[in-house]
Amino acid sequence: MAVIEYSRNVLGIIDANSSEIDQKCSNPVISLMESQLNVKNKGGTMRLGSWKCMLKKKSIAFSAYKKELINERHRHRFEYNNKYKETLESSGLVATGINPETKLVEIVENVNHPWFVGVQFHPEYKSTVLKPHPLFNSFVGATLKYKNNDY
Repeated sequence: MAVIEYSRNVLGIIDANSSEIDQKCSNPVISLMESQLNVKNKGGTMRLGSWKCMLKKKSIAFSAYKKELINERHRHRFEYNNKYKETLESSGLVATGINPETKLVEIVENVNHPWFVGVQFHPEYKSTVLKPHPLFNSFVGATLKYKNNDY
């Protein structure tokens, strides 16, 4: 949703959408994964389970995780459309987490905002009350910095 919103309201691609929402959209910034194109019998064929993600060192995500290679859990068929990557990045929505094998974008960040992070995976799957997910901790920390005018 973050990529759609950014595409529409920052890039001015008014008809940007996900092909999951509108199969005939002319600018599918989120689209069906190539590995899913010929899947007829859906069943358990989603991109499921834990997948690797390589983080850019100068990113909010890297600051949150404090390491370059992470693993996160997925459950989806639709993904960031790399055909729009250059356009999105040139305007400030940068892919800061990418799967090293598939090259699928896992994390985007708006570099023109103090804390704008969008993820493809499900951080809530690896979060507990006693051990919150690193991105949740990072977000709460950013809100406290903002509240205290530390930005």
